[in-house]
Amino acid sequence: MEMMRTYLTIMALCLCNLFAMAQDDAVWTLSGKVIDAKTRKPMAHVSVTDRQVGTVTNDAGEFVLKLSQAPQTVTFSCLGYKTQKLSAAAWGGVRVEVRMEPSSVMLDEIVVQGADAKELVLKAMEKIEDNYPNMPNLLRGFYRETVEKRNRFTSISEGVVDVYKTAYDKNNDWREGVAILKGRRLLSQRPSDTLSVKLQGGPVLPIMLDVVKQRDVLLNPEELGNYTFRYVTMSKADDRNQYVVEIAPLYVLPYALYHGRLYIDQETLAFTRIDLSLDMSDLDKVSQMILKKKPLGLRFTPHELSIYIDYKTDNGVTRINYIRNVIRFRCDWKRKLFKSNFTVTSEMVVTDRQEGKDLKPIKSRDTFNRKDNFYDKVVYFNDPDFWGKENIIEPTEDLLKGIEKIKKRISRD
Repeated sequence: MEMMRTYLTIMALCLCNLFAMAQDDAVWTLSGKVIDAKTRKPMAHVSVTDRQVGTVTNDAGEFVLKLSQAPQTVTFSCLGYKTQKLSAAAWGGVRVEVRMEPSSVMLDEIVVQGADAKELVLKAMEKIEDNYPNMPNLLRGFYRETVEKRNRFTSISEGVVDVYKTAYDKNNDWREGVAILKGRRLLSQRPSDTLSVKLQGGPVLPIMLDVVKQRDVLLNPEELGNYTFRYVTMSKADDRNQYVVEIAPLYVLPYALYHGRLYIDQETLAFTRIDLSLDMSDLDKVSQMILKKKPLGLRFTPHELSIYIDYKTDNGVTRINYIRNVIRFRCDWKRKLFKSNFTVTSEMVVTDRQEGKDLKPIKSRDTFNRKDNFYDKVVYFNDPDFWGKENIIEPTEDLLKGIEKIKKRISRD
């Protein structure tokens, strides 16, 4: 239990001195931007998919979807919004602007057949094996991790990975693993940036943070006994009603608990989204959970650890779709005036998948060791066509600027 709790927070921060499932050739590409139809604001983390192949929008609402052939429709879905479908014929070969309409659900529609919020969560836990894959999955994913010092990128690494996951009736299965197919990295060369962060875990996020499968972390009766539960609202995902249950710490324990929201499909009782943030009321407890070691004389102050997990349902089966983890903290040295705020973000989207009883686990010699860090496993990049046919999370404008600044500094050194 304690080991799994450590996995959920990852993230094992280590402060130190820095740092075969290929698609056919992609011949059809759709690109554009997703906005809220009412506010006109860009929408991040919207799922863009042709059933199996997909991506998500970046923080600016932008996306590029690459497919081996023109699809009948491309689906855009996001919690709290009506699902949109775009036909290939309507695309016309230009960038598209997709406007998502909010979907409202009245609070008096909540009917849980007499169950309170905690009972609903327990019922949803009983349905996990019915709602999630009952056979192995091989996932193709795009993974990215970044480190920002104040508002400036100091480290960027990203890659394409394969993830082998067993059926959801097998908790903590040792056969699950991740293989890095290709990757690239950039690192600031400024002397003042020598203090930064390496993440242990990296692209094993879909294994370590799949809370629905790794039930020792949260979704078990013993751990849930440490929380309060309440209904907060209703929402919609893929045009289906979702219960929203809010959890909060009930007791003071030797380790930090979480605040969060659990989104549960009203009909199937599948968990469709999980948002968690570590309780920051006791910073010493938080530091003990996420900090493995630090240089002598360095003061570490955590500000945030948040986890966002999105699941997508297709043909009655709910599967993991997107994971994002954010850690914010401050570092300052004793007897020095300046303090530095850091933000470490890691995210992964499932871009393709295979499923079947005959799928073989990733060979042990090819697996990524969760004690390693991703940055050391990939190489410096300077190839504009590096990703080729692979689906990725499009970089935002500020990320592109950060990449160019690091490249220029490297070329001068």
